[in-house]
Amino acid sequence: MSNSDERGPLNVPLSTPGESRVKRWLLLTGGRLTVTLVLMIGVFGVILVLSLVKPVGMHDLLNETNATQRLFSSLLSGAILLVSVVVSINSVVLSQEITDLENQEERIEASLDFHRRIEGFIEADVTPARPADFMVAVLYGISVQLRELTSVAADSTNEEFRADVETLTTEISEAVQNARWALEDADMGAFEVLLAGLDYEYSEQLHAIRGLKRKHAGELTDEEGQAIDELIDVLQHVGTSREYFKSLYYKRELAFLSSRLLYVALPVIVFTSYVILAVDAQMFPSVSFYGLTPLLLSIIFAYTVALAPYLVLTSYIVRSVSVTLRTLAAGPFILQEQSDIESLDWDVPEPTRDWALVGTEEYLTEEVDEAVEEDTGSEGDETIDERTDEGTDEMADGG
Repeated sequence: MSNSDERGPLNVPLSTPGESRVKRWLLLTGGRLTVTLVLMIGVFGVILVLSLVKPVGMHDLLNETNATQRLFSSLLSGAILLVSVVVSINSVVLSQEITDLENQEERIEASLDFHRRIEGFIEADVTPARPADFMVAVLYGISVQLRELTSVAADSTNEEFRADVETLTTEISEAVQNARWALEDADMGAFEVLLAGLDYEYSEQLHAIRGLKRKHAGELTDEEGQAIDELIDVLQHVGTSREYFKSLYYKRELAFLSSRLLYVALPVIVFTSYVILAVDAQMFPSVSFYGLTPLLLSIIFAYTVALAPYLVLTSYIVRSVSVTLRTLAAGPFILQEQSDIESLDWDVPEPTRDWALVGTEEYLTEEVDEAVEEDTGSEGDETIDERTDEGTDEMADGG
């Protein structure tokens, strides 16, 4: 049973609205080596079609042995350089894993503390060790806190609060159920497990719950406030789990990329070197069949094979970039464009000064005029005070 189309309003999946299955397969779910093979077939087909559209020009180009040799020499140098760069990057990442005993102990202790906090939410003795089962346990913790909040809200005399809690818990429950279905359908240890963990969008839920607490801040009882705080706390742990799984994904992808690139690059380097020698020795017969010659087919095939390391790199980078762009969230901050979050609305007072005129000649003229008026007014007040004092003195003398 497929539940991909039954998602709650607060849950934003990694697949964008209107995205086709083919695009999702190429970007996310497809095996990277399979995607690489598809890209190679596409490159071969495009070049073959271009050769058939204008075969004379292609034949003349291939007969110039120097141009073909320069092309494959560049691809050979690029493949060697690409492997060196990727291996160097992988070495830098692995060097961060080689730490002393104290750092390793801190990592393990932090992981155990996190497991203990989750065990407190789900009231279990030990949390599962496998990522998929652990994520299910975390989702169960959300369900427990949702039931607690629903139970507390049912005893509230505030009808608006009860309605808001019912709407919010329904939406979050649907998102939790969708994530659990995805985890159950995924193969253990496969990329789908990690994808299901990243598929749960906690940021909007965290934003909505904090908004609920703020909206009814002056009306909540201690029990209601505690239930909301506990739900916020467990969602924060969901965010921590999600970001940790994403870091594991990047490590996994980098390790697979480095190893598979090495496996592909070595045969490609040997094959490309052989092609350069074969072209130089002119080992291809000059026969043609519907515009196709052995030289043309061999060069197209060799060019496609020479691009294999670049296509392997492309398939992995495309998936990593897609995961990054579709999981841009940290806490209550949400960067996905398709997220339906209302903007904060407040009344902005009218400015008492046109700040666009500050520093201009008109602004300086107005400042001078205001200063002159203030000086004139103060001098007038002083004159009136002096005249008043003189009149008082004269009256005193006359008396």
